[in-house]
Amino acid sequence: MPELVLKKLLFFSLYLLGAKVCAISSLVGIPEESGKTVLKRISKGGLPALGDRRQSVNAYEHQLPHPVIQSQQVSVITEGDSCLITFFNSEQQIKILQKHKVHLRSVILTLLQAGLISAQMASSALGVTAAHCLDLSEKLLNEDIAEVLLDKRKGQTSDLLVDPQVKAELVQQFAARSIAGCSVSGKALAEAVNGNLKTAISDRAVRWHMKKLGLMEIKKSLPKLVKALKKTSNHT
Repeated sequence: MPELVLKKLLFFSLYLLGAKVCAISSLVGIPEESGKTVLKRISKGGLPALGDRRQSVNAYEHQLPHPVIQSQQVSVITEGDSCLITFFNSEQQIKILQKHKVHLRSVILTLLQAGLISAQMASSALGVTAAHCLDLSEKLLNEDIAEVLLDKRKGQTSDLLVDPQVKAELVQQFAARSIAGCSVSGKALAEAVNGNLKTAISDRAVRWHMKKLGLMEIKKSLPKLVKALKKTSNHT
């Protein structure tokens, strides 16, 4: 593994961790201007920019390690809620919180591409199969980090977000319709909420929030509770 590529990786990783360019330059041994160039290239070309740009994509792709090869240069271990990456020959260590998934994946897959770790080590660090690690690593040769590593499911979850006013109306409609013996299906409640608030909440979003709020758990008990309270109030 070329020492310069390793230094570029360290420069990029430390920059992501918030270190100042001048401090990284002194620590890693790369001139400050060269370090800035590395960061610019990565921002434009993704992780493959860490390699030698004179190499073809095919040549770079052949550098991907075989799943059974064990690295003698880098140690990757999970400790608590963090992943610790230690470089043996430089005694430098990178600590990345596991909840910072994009950051962790970008660094681990860069090490995999560079041949510093095996697919099995990457698999253990990321909690996915070795085959998936190799697939992601290959995609990063031609696509940007955002296209490959960001969780596409986040967009689906954001579609379910609603204002507190909508939640309040949903609870109110659910309670009133349950007591009156009317339908409390997702479609019926969506129509009621949208009709009152002039919104466009989907049936799916309504069902999701009903489950999240536990409303279906009181569907049968709510009318009984109201009836019992009425009897109690009549005797007082």
